[in-house]
Amino acid sequence: DNGTIAKSCIFNRPDDPMLAYTPSGTGTNRRKYTISLWFKPSFDASDSNERALFFAGPYGNDDGITLKNDRKLNFWINGTSSGNLITNRTFEDSSKFYHILVAVDTTQSTASDRVKLYVDGDQITSFATETYPSQNYDGNVSTAVQHNVGAQTGNNRQCDGYLAEVNYVDGTALTPSTFGLTDTSTGRWIPKSLTGITYGTNGFRLEFANSAGQTIGDDTSGQGNDLTVTN
Repeated sequence: DNGTIAKSCIFNRPDDPMLAYTPSGTGTNRRKYTISLWFKPSFDASDSNERALFFAGPYGNDDGITLKNDRKLNFWINGTSSGNLITNRTFEDSSKFYHILVAVDTTQSTASDRVKLYVDGDQITSFATETYPSQNYDGNVSTAVQHNVGAQTGNNRQCDGYLAEVNYVDGTALTPSTFGLTDTSTGRWIPKSLTGITYGTNGFRLEFANSAGQTIGDDTSGQGNDLTVTN
């Protein structure tokens, strides 16, 4: 079942890189979605800004994922006012790709089940900050607002490093087993060949193929939700 990720995309922060897409309307389900990506960070001691991975919405009221300048992973909803998870664990290894997955399902009655954060197949349960959205909360994701990969709208937070196999699934809260598995020989979390994913109305998959007939921002999920490339 193991798969090979052929290509990644380099995001060089000084160049203000961004991939962006604004849906034409509300998607499959604003209360359920999955964001899955592989991230290899680059660190510059003189750069104190967070690394933006995925964002939806205007600055100050957005939903997004960043790697903070203290190397903790940070996910927030509505500019942190409706939910915020900041890990105790830090992610400082710039020699490897981390698999990061956020699964949101605000229909859940238990608060901690409404947002689940996984790294390399393991659920993170220890947080420095831990607040969850209210039950049945409708977020910015999958609405007609700008969705960014590698940058935050209206702010200087940008990605610095490599992103690979970026998946946004509209309407389903998935688990890491959809995207990866443990290599029984090495014990490492590795990519999986992706099959059977229903991406929903506003979902997309970025493989960064950049081969014949494709560009960096092409959506290969079959939904046709291509992202515009900037810098």
